[in-house]
Amino acid sequence: MVKEVFTWINSKIKTFAASAPVSLEEKIRLQHYIIFMILGIPTMCIFGVSNLLKGNNLIFVFAIASAFGLIAGLALLRKIKKGYWVYRSNALLFVCLISYMIIIGGDDGSKALWAYTIPLICCFLFGTKEGGMWSSLVMVIAIFTFSQSTIFSIEVHNYPPSFQVRFIITYVFCTIISMWLEHSRNFFLKQSEASGADLIKKHTKLKEEIKYRKKLEKELITIARIDKLTGILNRGAFFSTAEKEWAKHARNSKPLSFAVLDIDHFKTINDQFGHPAGDDVLINITRCCINSIRSFDMFGRIGGEEFALLFAETELDVIKSVLERLRLAVESTSVEYEGKLITCTISIGLYTVIPPNETLTEMYKKADCALYQAKNSGRNKTFIYR
Repeated sequence: MVKEVFTWINSKIKTFAASAPVSLEEKIRLQHYIIFMILGIPTMCIFGVSNLLKGNNLIFVFAIASAFGLIAGLALLRKIKKGYWVYRSNALLFVCLISYMIIIGGDDGSKALWAYTIPLICCFLFGTKEGGMWSSLVMVIAIFTFSQSTIFSIEVHNYPPSFQVRFIITYVFCTIISMWLEHSRNFFLKQSEASGADLIKKHTKLKEEIKYRKKLEKELITIARIDKLTGILNRGAFFSTAEKEWAKHARNSKPLSFAVLDIDHFKTINDQFGHPAGDDVLINITRCCINSIRSFDMFGRIGGEEFALLFAETELDVIKSVLERLRLAVESTSVEYEGKLITCTISIGLYTVIPPNETLTEMYKKADCALYQAKNSGRNKTFIYR
């Protein structure tokens, strides 16, 4: 139960401090301030009231002022970026209270023992150096007080020499411990920040590497599927996609048509004008095909000058119309290469079937057979396998 309560309080303190417009180190310092405030306000109020009842009005004023100073400081620290003056104002008020308590001493000098809270509070709020300075100030005040009988017309408590020695030794020890704890906390905080920054840097680098690898993977997939010259599906990608289409139509018993087209006398073009001219012709044929076929027709380059088309659920008359439009488009266009016009024609072989009567490979073979019949019968025509 106690652990849960402390965990809940700690989470609330962190959430509150996280909203302040300051650095991580300052947020941690603000957390310390809130902890001191939670402990200090009830203590100051009880302490002040008890001294008021005993007639120590000045201690009551200092205690209540310190309590209100902590509350006002918290409101300011939530809104400002640099709150050191708030910490220092509260610390000064608290040091004045402690100094007065050292002067009056109380029962057997017990009020002077409150000075031990100074090193802890100041080191945690201001850091090792400034915290040590505030702690040293209180020690100087204590030593000066021990050597006086009255200060500002206030009678100094009669501290025995043994008490004075023990007080100074233990106070110095408490100061050193507080400074060392703050130094260690700050050291490990900076190490943690450096490790965190390094992890963020590595994480960012890893994200960039993953992004690059995904991009590379995408490019490799594209390279593996796309014909580099024409930008359409290559042989492997075309047949892989066509197999899936074939399987789908085999389940639905829908007609599927396979067309193979080949550039007539392509070898002559390469021999007469060179392979770069042949590449331009291939690109031109590809453009004609894309402009002639429908967007959902499958199209790919499956050989040097050989292309393939797959028509799904399309009437034979429609396919014939598309192929004729394609053939005429190729026939009517020309490629200009080094000041010379290159014209060409294509021959097309077509085969239609309802899967799974025949495999895709058998369809391709019969469409290819029809292509050779088109070539053997004069080229520049479409031949349908019967």
